[in-house]
Amino acid sequence: MSAFDEVSAAIWRGYGVLDNFQADQHAPDDQGWNSDHVFLGDTMTSERPRVVVELGVWKGASTMTMAATLREHGIDGCVVAVDTWLGSSEHWMKDMHRSDMRFENGYPRMYYTFLANIVANGFARHVVPLPLDSANAAIVMRKSGVSADVVHIDGAHDYESTLSDLKRWWEILKPGGVMIVDDYDSRGRIWQTVRRAVDDFLAVTPHTDFEWRPVKARFRKVEVAGEGPAGAA
Repeated sequence: MSAFDEVSAAIWRGYGVLDNFQADQHAPDDQGWNSDHVFLGDTMTSERPRVVVELGVWKGASTMTMAATLREHGIDGCVVAVDTWLGSSEHWMKDMHRSDMRFENGYPRMYYTFLANIVANGFARHVVPLPLDSANAAIVMRKSGVSADVVHIDGAHDYESTLSDLKRWWEILKPGGVMIVDDYDSRGRIWQTVRRAVDDFLAVTPHTDFEWRPVKARFRKVEVAGEGPAGAA
């Protein structure tokens, strides 16, 4: 069974997310930030992951960068795309992002833009959407027996939320797996809250292979004696 089929069956239990999706009614729009960062591509080729999790998806540009690399290199892997698609506080408060939210009767419909992007770019069998907040998505993953080889965190940017995301998704990450964190800047020029959360987390967490390139950090989970993977996938 392919990684996509296995993970889809575990999370969605037979429900086909895109079975009735009418792509022609939703215009693709793959706008994003840092979506072609070198870490997103070369981590796929070096790790050849079966399960990748992206936390904070927006319209799916980074998701598609990773999915494209998996496909191009013949890697049997899929990307679990975790987001509420409701936006964050900065998206709600900045006028420049309000049109991206695609409000309908006061409710964002950006999820359908994401799905349109996935279908238009041919990634329907490489991406598994999981429209939940970080905490509940981690519970679903854990209870479904799905662990991750790679986790890319691009969620909320405040200190408490970033630290919480690091802790809960570290549990989902397999020993030896790789975590990538967006908007980490060792120079402190952007999102100092993200840098502080990552630095504080790593100060007390066994890890190796830390790297930073503007503007993402990457590091590897060290296998601790007696610790096993979070799930079977």
